[in-house]
Amino acid sequence: MTDAFRAAQPGRYRHARKLPAILAASALGLAAPVGLSQTYPGKPVRLVVPFAAGGTTDVVARLLSQKFAERLEQPVIVENRPGGDTIIGAEAVAKAAPDGHTILLTTSSTIAILPHTRKQLPYDPFKSFVHVAQIAYIQFVLAVNPSVPAASVAELIALARSQPGRLTYARGSESGHITAEMFKAATGTDIVHVQYKGSALATTDLLSGHVDMMFTAIAGVVPYFTAKRLKPLAVSGERRSPALPDVPTLSEAGVKDFEASSLWGISAPAATPVFAVKKLNEEIGAVLQMPDIVEKMLAQGAEPRHGTPEQFTALLRADWEKQRGVLQRIGFKAE
Repeated sequence: MTDAFRAAQPGRYRHARKLPAILAASALGLAAPVGLSQTYPGKPVRLVVPFAAGGTTDVVARLLSQKFAERLEQPVIVENRPGGDTIIGAEAVAKAAPDGHTILLTTSSTIAILPHTRKQLPYDPFKSFVHVAQIAYIQFVLAVNPSVPAASVAELIALARSQPGRLTYARGSESGHITAEMFKAATGTDIVHVQYKGSALATTDLLSGHVDMMFTAIAGVVPYFTAKRLKPLAVSGERRSPALPDVPTLSEAGVKDFEASSLWGISAPAATPVFAVKKLNEEIGAVLQMPDIVEKMLAQGAEPRHGTPEQFTALLRADWEKQRGVLQRIGFKAE
């Protein structure tokens, strides 16, 4: 190439000289994600549970985390961040580094209910997170303290109607709260709600008789039914729970067309790399297929479910729409 030719086309020649360096840089840029994906996770994974220790979500989280850690070959540390009806824990994850090492145990309360019951939230249910995988379908059980003189849903309704404002229910979660309000609206009863920071604390007071009843996830309260310390009057799903096959649904008990449930899953901060989301989803799916995990979850009323991130996101969006309609029908106002 002559000097005259180079002088005539300086820009073109300058770019030609830089081309090998540009190609090398591009190759490194393409290789970086591949290298990261091969080493992920590179440190312990923090699983934030936005409820107090000992509650139903905590029980399931710790059950799964043990197997999850084995699959990831890294510790999975369960961190309880209760308060604000899951807002504190959800905000912590939404603001965490999006590197796949901080994840959230997500419930319908966080994603589908709170956006309609709170005027302001420190996160967006879909823009602040990538929803990695569903882990369970949860229906609720109407658990009643034995001191309440009602052996069936019909008797409970009659008692509540005869003494408006006397009976109380514990509010251990936003989902349980909405389910109780749905029950009140469907039965025309006046039952006073008492708020708690989590289902564990609510269950403690229910056992002691400080409150009369609670709609709660079946997981964690089955032993109290077996020990006769609580009475299960009905479940809220479309079908009976495998954990409580002798307990009727609310529809079977006379509350027509009643259905309430919650989705549980795993979410991560928005912008979490695709390779991390894919890895987490695959390993969660593998854990949920383990026979011992399936058996233990079903025994507690948590029905294992799994799918792609896109499927889980679609389910949460549908639940968001459903909860908005429910809250409008029962006249619930945002706080």
